[in-house]
Amino acid sequence: MGLEQNTLACSDISFWEIAMLFKAGRLRNDISAEQYMKDIVVTMGLSVLPVTPEIAVLSQKDIFIHKDPADRLIASTAMVRKASLISADDKLSKVKGLDVIW
Repeated sequence: MGLEQNTLACSDISFWEIAMLFKAGRLRNDISAEQYMKDIVVTMGLSVLPVTPEIAVLSQKDIFIHKDPADRLIASTAMVRKASLISADDKLSKVKGLDVIW
């Protein structure tokens, strides 16, 4: 269930987070949120990974000190898919079994 090497992917919950950033005015305003996300997928050749039952259950384990449910789902997606996670979040870098880059 791992990803092919050099495959760029994200959890589908990441789009919800991007939509929230648009609503808060923290991302560009010259394009719609929907178009922005579609452009990211196409331009980067991004695979979008769904939240599966295994990911949902893992996200509720005590291995996470992080309280943010979206970050827990994103980290769990990387762990289940045996992928590295690009994140500057210090809390995620402390999760045992999660390979964090950055």
